[in-house]
Amino acid sequence: MQNVFGPGGPTGPGGPHQQTPQFNLEDLDISKIYRFTRYGLFALALIFLWMGISWAQSFYTDWLWYQGLGYESVLLKVVTTKVGLFLLGVGLVLVLIVPNLYLAHTYAGKYKLINPQVPAHLYQSARRLLGWGLVGVTVLGAYFLGRAPAYEWEMVLRFLNHVSFGETDPVFGRDFSFYVFVLPALDFFRSWLVAVLIAVMLFVGGYYYISVTIRGEMFSFTGRVKSHLALLGAGVMVLVALGHWLSRYELLYSPLGAVYGVGYTDHNIVLPALTTMTLVALACAGILVAAAFYKGKKAILVGVGLWFGLNILAGSVAPGLVQRLVVEPSELARERSYLAENIKHTRDAFNLNQMTTRSHPARGALDRQTIEDNPGTIQNVRLWDEGPLLQSYNQIQFFRLYYDFLAVHTDRYTVNDELRQVMLATRELSADKLPTEAQRWVNRHLQFTHGYGVAMTPVTEVEEGGRPGFFIQDLPPRGEIGLDRPEIYYGLKSLNYLIVRTRMQEFNYPGEEGPVYTHYEGEGGVALNSFFRRLMYAWEFRDINILISGEITPESLIQYRRTVPQRFRTITPFLKKDREAYSVVADGRLFWIQDAYTTTTRYPYSTPWQNSFNYIRNSVKAVVDAYHGTIDYYVSDPDDPIIQTYQAIFPDLFKPMEEMPEYLREHVRYPQDMFTVQTQMLLQYHMEDPVVFYNKEDQWSVPVQHSFGRTEVLRPYYIVARLPGEEKEEFLLIQPFTPINRHNLVGWMAARSDGENYGELMLFRFPTGRHVDGPNQVEARIDNDAIISEQFTLWGQAGSEVFRGILLVIPVGDSLLYAEPVFLTPDALEFPELRRIILADSRQVVMHQTLDDSIDALVGRLPAVAPVVEVDEPDQPATRILPDLRDNLKDGLTEAIDKLQEALDHLKGLVR
Repeated sequence: MQNVFGPGGPTGPGGPHQQTPQFNLEDLDISKIYRFTRYGLFALALIFLWMGISWAQSFYTDWLWYQGLGYESVLLKVVTTKVGLFLLGVGLVLVLIVPNLYLAHTYAGKYKLINPQVPAHLYQSARRLLGWGLVGVTVLGAYFLGRAPAYEWEMVLRFLNHVSFGETDPVFGRDFSFYVFVLPALDFFRSWLVAVLIAVMLFVGGYYYISVTIRGEMFSFTGRVKSHLALLGAGVMVLVALGHWLSRYELLYSPLGAVYGVGYTDHNIVLPALTTMTLVALACAGILVAAAFYKGKKAILVGVGLWFGLNILAGSVAPGLVQRLVVEPSELARERSYLAENIKHTRDAFNLNQMTTRSHPARGALDRQTIEDNPGTIQNVRLWDEGPLLQSYNQIQFFRLYYDFLAVHTDRYTVNDELRQVMLATRELSADKLPTEAQRWVNRHLQFTHGYGVAMTPVTEVEEGGRPGFFIQDLPPRGEIGLDRPEIYYGLKSLNYLIVRTRMQEFNYPGEEGPVYTHYEGEGGVALNSFFRRLMYAWEFRDINILISGEITPESLIQYRRTVPQRFRTITPFLKKDREAYSVVADGRLFWIQDAYTTTTRYPYSTPWQNSFNYIRNSVKAVVDAYHGTIDYYVSDPDDPIIQTYQAIFPDLFKPMEEMPEYLREHVRYPQDMFTVQTQMLLQYHMEDPVVFYNKEDQWSVPVQHSFGRTEVLRPYYIVARLPGEEKEEFLLIQPFTPINRHNLVGWMAARSDGENYGELMLFRFPTGRHVDGPNQVEARIDNDAIISEQFTLWGQAGSEVFRGILLVIPVGDSLLYAEPVFLTPDALEFPELRRIILADSRQVVMHQTLDDSIDALVGRLPAVAPVVEVDEPDQPATRILPDLRDNLKDGLTEAIDKLQEALDHLKGLVR
């Protein structure tokens, strides 16, 4: 009988198929290998059992955590989807692996041992061992290959629940939802099936090779081996053809042309080439099928080689030549229509198409009438920067070493019927800063459980000595705004877990007569009301104290994932969060508001931001209660198709914005990260004409400011101001712009945050023929002022460091006001004091101790620069320096005495 499995003719002397055995089967200890295999399978079973138990324990504790927040349906949807996809993946892998390995095993078993040097019983034992090996390979292959779809649970759910964008692309005419939701799923499953089929080919080929080898023969790619592998290769080529077809749609993200998206070369060369390659790949699949039933291997080599060559030619060579020789010599003419599509869709993707553009006269000098017409803007000129204010809080409001102010947030509050911009920071507990002798389990996990209160400063308030004024301060909190529940159990910093409602009293805050204690009365945490739950959490946190501590009662609650980012990421990992959650004092309590975004990289024709997403919406506002730990998700952009899809996936997760309490809606603000992305994209995409865009005729940049050797980019900042043409002041986020490689201003952009105007974007352009100073030019004017520079020099000689804060550009009516604080910091201590306020318009630069004085100086009521008294050295008597002494001797005598007293106070501070 002819051996079609492989070479297997007679092996006697002179035989035409005589082979030299590749190895001696007798050298193998089959019984030892059997024992090793049994032990290996047993160990593998134990590993899978342990993995199952660990997963069950993790699922149980997660279920309790989600249940405590009312979001168990979210966990259930995610877990059931993952399990279902895992089972589906394993099932598909088994459907592909089992029949093929069974056929290979059957084919190989039909051929008897023909090498007399191989004992028959050893051959049969080796065959049985090989069969067990097939079982192991099948199980491991099904597990490792089958779990890949489970990792893509979010993509699958979006595919199954997607909604329409209501807009079609200009090339294929498909709704954008196809590219955002459908195409990624199709491409993933195609790629996954290719990987599975290739793995099956390797398993099958390896089995054939081993089967032939243990018979003592040489492996040959002929007969049934060739037929079997050729059919599997045909399946791979069908999937490759599908990949070529789907790649046609990927051209909408092509970077080949002048802009992102389909260009001239993509449309006229690459697109037809991919269609052709689809047909070529299908033809190769047909050749492989035919080769499985006919002799010869040349057809396989020719087919695969043709596909490979055409792939290189059509995918790289031809597009490159056309782009270089045809497109680039007349790029604008050939790419103009594609440029227009890119501009339109990029502006849509980053929501720039909703922006209103106006002209701003940018009049130069500020007069008294303009100041009087804008009192709300003037009284909210921001004097404090986040960095210096945070350092001040950590010096004068921390009270104990285990308290920390971690971040300063900007917001607005109505105080005494006036809208006031404020900065505030929460007083977080840092248990790691407890003394070494107090670093005990009871202290860290049962007694020191929470932070306490906030410090809140109006942005214009400066008290004597250059310290911030307060709307809320001290322990317990007191001030203009009520805070009845100041405890912070959920904030920005936490240990991995805490237990409340124990027999231990919880430290609340340091009182005048000793520590004040409390017991938690909130709803946050999981009840440790059974031995089993305590066991599960002792396992979860690898801490046996949870199980054996006598301080824990059935009423105790374990709190974990206590930081706002942790809670947010655990429940909604599919949303992109803003860089910071900001704190809000409302209804006598503390809350956190976390802005969240829906993004994608799949929006057709849209240029990505920093090689990341190319579509973004601020679709969600998440609110966390600092005491109870509850988290609510409010949909702030209900028109976004991506958030509509997530609402369909998780119907119990999201709430309409109308359900947010009014006392919180008053503090919703336009997010800084979103605005930063939009302003960065606007630097180019304010140019809507393709010719102007291509030539970069009006490219913008973000201003920079340079002072004392430091250069900083002027990032977006919050202010309270009245927009031109509006009736009252409002909370704004603004960003000025300069031309690229220039320092003068060309305009500014504002995002509105209040009431019905929330989310509106407004771009104010300055007249083309008028020069408007940018921040760097104003900094140069400050540096060139001899009196101001002299005062900075004197301060620097008195043992302090002088640094200037962020220079803000503030619209006041039809004019611009530039404001910059000046801080002094002792060399040995991070304790900045706000000593001067610099204001400027197009005419002059002024500097005084208070905002009111600086305003008066700007309109001519006071001298431009206030006199100063400094000390040359700490041990020397103070020397009075009045640059304008001769002109103001009579009026300056009283002021000089006051300045002398101030200098003496400052000297005493330095000596201390």
